[in-house]
Amino acid sequence: MPIATVNIPGVSGDIAVEQSFWKGFTFTVAGQHVKPHGFPRNRLTLPGAAGPIEAKVKGGVVRAYPSLVVDGKDYPTGPPTPRAQQVLALLPLLLLLLVQGALGILVAFGALSINMGIVRAERPNGAKLGLMAAVLVVAAAIDILLFSAVLSARGA
Repeated sequence: MPIATVNIPGVSGDIAVEQSFWKGFTFTVAGQHVKPHGFPRNRLTLPGAAGPIEAKVKGGVVRAYPSLVVDGKDYPTGPPTPRAQQVLALLPLLLLLLVQGALGILVAFGALSINMGIVRAERPNGAKLGLMAAVLVVAAAIDILLFSAVLSARGA
């Protein structure tokens, strides 16, 4: 199910944007899958009425949805993310100050990916903020348990 449909002048159809946990964002034009290319796989060659059109996928950690850039013009693929949601979604990265290393990274980026899924979900903003706060509390509790387990293992 597409999360957004974008209409770019010159492209031979609407661009449907879908997101999955394992594949990330996928793009289709008029039912035809468009495969990203380049490094870091952020370029698309879209079928156009007068020939292929090059587009760049612009995203990032702070953006819940990427935008397509064609000829210097931005075409967003989703609604803008409110600043409070951006900040709360990124707060689990501060947990890396408590537990570092592979386990800390796993907990922090796991909570970050859950939060970005919450931001993309169709829920009221208050529910999103509450769920992201709950994810932060659970991730902090996991980090505190890991921290105390490491301290007790060193003391034994």
